[in-house]
Amino acid sequence: MVYMVAAYLVIWAVSFVLIFSIIRRQAGLQREIKALKEALQEKK
Repeated sequence: MVYMVAAYLVIWAVSFVLIFSIIRRQAGLQREIKALKEALQEKK
């Protein structure tokens, strides 16, 4: 029973780390898209 609880905790921890990583990457991409849009506006 202890191993099952530990396994669930590990799975949840890995899931949260993965979700946090995806959110950070998405925020970085949003910043990059914004910078590219601004650069395009300056060229026009």
